[in-house]
Amino acid sequence: MVKFILKTGTLCLCAVIIILQIYVLANFSGEKEEITTETTITTEIITKIITTTETATEITTTGQESAALEVLSKNIPVFMYHTSSQNDPGALAELYIKPSEFEKQIKYLSENGFTFCTFDDYYNLNDIKKPVFITFDDGYRKNYTEIYPIIQKYNAKITIFLIINSIDSELLTDMISEMSDSGLVKFESHTMTHPSLTAASANEARLTAELLDSKIKIEEVTGKPVTALAYPNGEFNDLVKEETKKYYSFGLRKDLGMHNTDYDPYEVRRIRVNRSTSIETFINLLT
Repeated sequence: MVKFILKTGTLCLCAVIIILQIYVLANFSGEKEEITTETTITTEIITKIITTTETATEITTTGQESAALEVLSKNIPVFMYHTSSQNDPGALAELYIKPSEFEKQIKYLSENGFTFCTFDDYYNLNDIKKPVFITFDDGYRKNYTEIYPIIQKYNAKITIFLIINSIDSELLTDMISEMSDSGLVKFESHTMTHPSLTAASANEARLTAELLDSKIKIEEVTGKPVTALAYPNGEFNDLVKEETKKYYSFGLRKDLGMHNTDYDPYEVRRIRVNRSTSIETFINLLT
């Protein structure tokens, strides 16, 4: 809009000058040579005005776009879950949050002014007073059967980091599409096969396949851009980070507590929520 107004003003100025030139030519034809010279000079000046105005406008616009990407320093709780089960699941029980406890946590966040965010919201965090990120790793079927109804009830957004090779054995493609289309679930990458990326980094072709192929597959299923990667088991090295930067805007760890926007976006910290995490402990993790 600013660029349009500046151009319009400049063109109006040019039109006035041209009309004056025509008037002078019509009334002082005896001084044709001098007027022609002045006209040429004036035309050159007009061209410079237009060029300078456009250049200044482009610089201003670019500056505004850059400024929009600057996020003020802010603590952000990024919670990490895996799956759920109301009954004791036995092995690896701590990975299974009770749906009843998960609902208590979501209810608390909803009633206490928190805004549920995905990584699509990251560069709008300046406008969000109390952001919170709810993330699930791997892509279990119970994310659909037990977690999805709860977030629908509270209109809460979550992120699920998918292992591509688990699709259809866990989450079905139709389930992924339904949740994605709801606007409440954003699917991001947890690689193709959940390998140790530090080990995979010894083979450039394999590392690229794990990162890029998973991104392409999720985008094909959801029709939405994939911008974040959760490192399997939180493992990464400098080579993994550099490769991640080619395809993603964010890389997530699985530990270290509260994240801050001043930290490296390819080392986003998360807070792990276990089956044994009480609502009182959960509330304390927010501070």
